[in-house]
Amino acid sequence: MVKCAKCSKLVNKKSPGLQCGKCNKWFHAVCVSISNDQLSSLFSTDSIDWKCKNCNGSAKPKRISYILPDEDADGNTDTEITTPSSETMTQQMLQQIRLEVQNIVKTELQRTLQFYSDKIDEYEHKLKNYEKHIKVVDNQCNDLRNIIKNLNLKYDVLENKFNQLEQHQIINQIEICGLKEAEEEKPEELAKNVAKIINQNTEDVVKAYRKKKRHQTRNKATKRESSAITVILREGTRDLWLDAAKKTNIQSADVGSMGDGKVYLRESLTPATAYLLWKTKEMLRGEYRYIWCKHGTILARRQENDKIITIRSLQELESVSAVAKVSKTPT
Repeated sequence: MVKCAKCSKLVNKKSPGLQCGKCNKWFHAVCVSISNDQLSSLFSTDSIDWKCKNCNGSAKPKRISYILPDEDADGNTDTEITTPSSETMTQQMLQQIRLEVQNIVKTELQRTLQFYSDKIDEYEHKLKNYEKHIKVVDNQCNDLRNIIKNLNLKYDVLENKFNQLEQHQIINQIEICGLKEAEEEKPEELAKNVAKIINQNTEDVVKAYRKKKRHQTRNKATKRESSAITVILREGTRDLWLDAAKKTNIQSADVGSMGDGKVYLRESLTPATAYLLWKTKEMLRGEYRYIWCKHGTILARRQENDKIITIRSLQELESVSAVAKVSKTPT
């Protein structure tokens, strides 16, 4: 951008001018009384030299620079037309190279940024789809957990009902424990002998038999172990036998069996109830002083005057055990 040395306004296509050959100052053509045609003639002729009034007659001839008017009369940019020198041409070439390099770098950056922008959009879209899929899977897992929980509850209920029915089927059975097994023994006679000792009617004995148990020894040989004698009693007499046995001290010799061990009676239990009774004694040992079974139901009491609790399943047993451990922990 150059300014007129006379009016200090810009010299451009709208306000064309020329440069003094001596002081190199710029002047509007109008400010030095030169028309546009004269200005064009000066530019076209190499041998003509122009000097301002202050420098007229004191400068050596030299090619001067011009800014010509725009032929379209619609110039919004400034154009400086000078006589090109080798240094100027080199600078122009360097400037053009810089512009080309800048354009190439800019284009590559834009292309790279666009590529990564597209990739980010793609990954965001996939991520949203994955999140939706994970949410659906989580909901399905929660539904499955609820279904499994309900099935477990139903299974526990059905198992308890089945065990109750099975226990009800043996409501008239008792077990005589403490009698050693002998060859050619007669379980019914032993049961009737027990009836005599506890002052019960021998006719109450409907049937008596001994279930055989087997276990492996260290040398993997099997041997028979004495088990309880199961006695099927007449309906409604089981509790009478059990109550009477609690008040009577029965010895093996009194029954007519080998040995001098103590004999005791207990109600028959299903395998599930027997396991639950054993598990209750194991888990509540040291926490509950009294643990017993009555009518196929596991009962427990901490101390003699404490409330009796009922344990019907392993889940109830685990809850009771957890509460007992918490209450025992010092605060």
